[in-house]
Amino acid sequence: MLIQFTVSNFLSFDEKETFSMAGGKARKYSERIFSDKKLKLTKCEVILGANASGKSNLVSAFQFMQNMVLHGLPRGFSNKYYRLNPEKKNAPSDFEIKILCDSKVFTYGFSIVLLTGSILKEYLYEHGNSDSQKVLFERDTTTETFVVGQYFKQPDTIAKLNNYGEDSVNDQETLFLSIINKNKGKMFSDFPELQVLRNVFEWFAIKLNISFPDSILTGYPYFTDSNLEEIAELLNALGTGISELKVVELPVEVIKSKIPDELYNKIVSDLEKANARIRSDEDDRPRIMVRSYKEFYTFEIDADNNVTITTIEFSHEKEDVYFDLNEESDGTARLLDLIEILFKISDNRIFVIDEIDRCLHPAMTVKVIELFLEMARKRNTQLIITSHESRLLAADFLRNDEICFVSKNDQGASIINPLEKYQLRADKKVYAALFDGTLDAIPVFDEHKLKSIIN
Repeated sequence: MLIQFTVSNFLSFDEKETFSMAGGKARKYSERIFSDKKLKLTKCEVILGANASGKSNLVSAFQFMQNMVLHGLPRGFSNKYYRLNPEKKNAPSDFEIKILCDSKVFTYGFSIVLLTGSILKEYLYEHGNSDSQKVLFERDTTTETFVVGQYFKQPDTIAKLNNYGEDSVNDQETLFLSIINKNKGKMFSDFPELQVLRNVFEWFAIKLNISFPDSILTGYPYFTDSNLEEIAELLNALGTGISELKVVELPVEVIKSKIPDELYNKIVSDLEKANARIRSDEDDRPRIMVRSYKEFYTFEIDADNNVTITTIEFSHEKEDVYFDLNEESDGTARLLDLIEILFKISDNRIFVIDEIDRCLHPAMTVKVIELFLEMARKRNTQLIITSHESRLLAADFLRNDEICFVSKNDQGASIINPLEKYQLRADKKVYAALFDGTLDAIPVFDEHKLKSIIN
């Protein structure tokens, strides 16, 4: 689970700003708060703010850190520093995340000069029951030093980690967390104490899911025969008119004409490689799901390396008349992408979704969040969303510690303010405060200038 995330000198964020999932003292809806001896965390955070306040930039900061860990420097990295201050051009940008992973609390972070793509520092700590912390590793490429901390006890483990660490001190383009997880499967079995580095890496790879309005959450991994009836019932209950879903097989030649040869060949190659690793015929056969905004295909391979491709079709009120995803409305396509957060497959995941309300009716946005909050009583899934939908506050089903605002200061830098920072009176409704100027969450208009332009 996510505890907090800190970023500085990135896009519209100047000095360090921290986004937190820490739970407050309120008793309202306490049954959906994650709580153990160490922590109290919210499972939902709604981020509100005016246009261009920096909400999407916060999501981009999450994505940048994830990309750095999983893939390295993303495209266009060199101009993502805080450009409103010329002095920030050569200054380091800091990214730090605090997570709960396998019942342990870790802080992982790095500093990087975005203009040159040079990683300066990187570290990983574990936090104990008190304020104590244990160092797993610290790396500094400017002093060319790598330190293995007191977390590890086995001499052979420490020696192994030191070997890789010392080889990485001159590498300013790749994070050590990435280096130690690349093609090192045997190492983790030979040195079980190092598995913690795999667990933190997989938190970024598997647990953290980030989606922008023009991108896909995670595809449709839950669209299997066993789930179709449940999905259809939910879609129908949400008023889409969909009454049934079915899996249909598609001719390979048709799909090959729709996607690039390079992509098709890579999918088949990956399936064949996965097939070769299967030890018995009883094991589930490999499958790969391919998704664009309004197209969805599942590639599967059998024991003889024959590939079949299927998709999902939708029936509405009239039985036996089916439509493919391309024929559904934008709202239905968006809803299909979001309802994953309501299924059990989403357990122990963190979903960060920018502009969740895109293409959705306001009432649908409210209902989806309401259903998620109901589900959150039983599962440890976290949902972080940005939105302009004020009805989420009017519905009064959010705790104060589940609401956060992003606004800009006089210098144009984005500031993160939890609702609790505003210290509203007990009798003050959040929805009312949104429009009376108490909260920095709606656009500010220059009425005099607007009237002058119109006239």
